[in-house]
Amino acid sequence: MVTINGKKSSSIGIVENAGLKILDVRVPINIHIVDSTKKELLLGSNWFTKYKADLILSENLLKFQAEGKKF
Repeated sequence: MVTINGKKSSSIGIVENAGLKILDVRVPINIHIVDSTKKELLLGSNWFTKYKADLILSENLLKFQAEGKKF
């Protein structure tokens, strides 16, 4: 996999259908674990596509669809 800094990094494990919660809404996600000193979760473009998500940085806002509803 290619990380956000453009470097290739091997996945050391995968957590399938992890229960990520945003606004009390469960949005399952497969988490690829990489060796890092930072504790961060990066959402890939496939997650944004799956949940029809839009990140509006100028408003500090994340819009997405899950469970048949818009948030």
